[in-house]
Formats: sequence, structure tokens, C-alpha cells
Amino acid sequence: MKFLCLHGAGTNSNVLDIQTDPIRRALDTNAEFEFYDGFCEVEPVEEIKNIFAGPFYTWYSPGLGGQTLTEAKEELLDLIETEGPFDACLGFSQGAALLSAVILDHQAKNPFGPNLFKLAVFICGGSPLLVTKKLEEEDESKYTPTVEAMAPLTEPWLGPYVPGHEPHPDERWNIFVAQKVKDAGLTIRIPTAHIYGSKDHTVKECLNLRDMCEPRLRVEFDHGGKHEVPRTTRIVQQMTMTMRRAIDKAMSAH
Repeated sequence: MKFLCLHGAGTNSNVLDIQTDPIRRALDTNAEFEFYDGFCEVEPVEEIKNIFAGPFYTWYSPGLGGQTLTEAKEELLDLIETEGPFDACLGFSQGAALLSAVILDHQAKNPFGPNLFKLAVFICGGSPLLVTKKLEEEDESKYTPTVEAMAPLTEPWLGPYVPGHEPHPDERWNIFVAQKVKDAGLTIRIPTAHIYGSKDHTVKECLNLRDMCEPRLRVEFDHGGKHEVPRTTRIVQQMTMTMRRAIDKAMSAH
């Protein structure tokens, strides 16, 4: 099983590699994990800037403009096409938000399949976003589905924002709402694993993303911490067990 792995905002692929190393070792699987860097170079988030070496990246940024989200989705699909196929994906924070956004878009365009991935693992996962008003419109963007088609499934996004990346006041960033996604018949239909911490300042987004996913195919684990991937042996074992259950669901579905 080949995983596409996307890091969080203001970090890089090496950070996620190190964050998830204990889990991957404990999984003891032949799975491949491919880590990629975000598309926009930025300053690191405060928590890591004196710990990890740069450069640091984000996949998109409200502070850099709404066009960065559309570009990120387009570039991610290009990456999947050129570097894939990938059986599964793993995203931390913003990486999970971007992955879930392209999964939703893919389902909207392909209501009867095939799926983009067989499995998704979301760690401290952000919810997918949509920019409904941009300062700069893309030149003849062919990205589908259109903003107009997906906007009814969203509501204004009020953060939390990465410091220094707050939206421009003349742009409108929205967040997908689990109940609206469900009512539209776009519930994420592949097996998913949701690992989050009850003390995370973004936990509401993690739970919103969880609730967008098919209940019969999802597994979850609350590690009880903050916006992090804990490294204590007991917690690593429980996160590993959660991932293994999701992998088993994906394997039994095919």
C-alpha cells in the first residue's frame, strides 16, 4: 500500500516524516510512505522554528490569497497523476484539509467511482475549505467542480488561522459543514482514520472532518493531547491500532 503524505502549514515533509516515524515503525507493514513539500514557501510555525531545519512550506495560505487554494488543489492532482497512483493518503492538519477537499471534489465529479484513494488517515485534521470570493480571479481556471456548485455546502470560516496567514478582509474563506456534505450525498465514502487530541485548539475542525466521513467505515482515536503527534509508547500503540483497523477496512473492501 502506497501512502501520499502531506504535512501541516508552516512545516515540511521532514517534520511529518519524523512526527509519524514511531507509528510507521509500530505498524510493521510493507506500506510505502511518500512525503511531499507544500507549494508555498513560508516562515515556520512558532512551535518548530528552533527545532527543525527549513525551508518551510504551506499548501495554501489565506494571507497569500484565495488563488493559492485552487492552485494547491490543481497541483496536488497533478502530483497524484505524475507520482502515483497512491492507494492511500495521510495528512496532518492542513495536509488533511487539502486531501479531504480534493476527495470531496473528486466524489462530486465521480458520484459512482472510482475513488481517488482507498483509505485516508487524518491526524489533527483540518476541515476542507473553499474560497467563495477572491481578490484575484484565476485566468480561465478549468478546475471542477466550480465554487458555485460547492458553496452551498459551506459556511464562513472563522479560524483558527495560522498567525500571519489571516484572510484578506475582501476575500471570503468558507469551511465545509459536515451536515451539509451529508445532506448533499457527498459523505466521504472510503475508510478513514481520525486521530486527534481533545486539547487541540482546532479539535472542532477535526470532529467536523470526522463527521463528513462514512460512519461505518471510519475509526477514531482521541490521544488527549494538543495539536501534535504524541510519541509516548502507549499512545503510539493506540494510534497504530487505529491505523491498522482502517487499513483492514480498506483491504476488506477490495
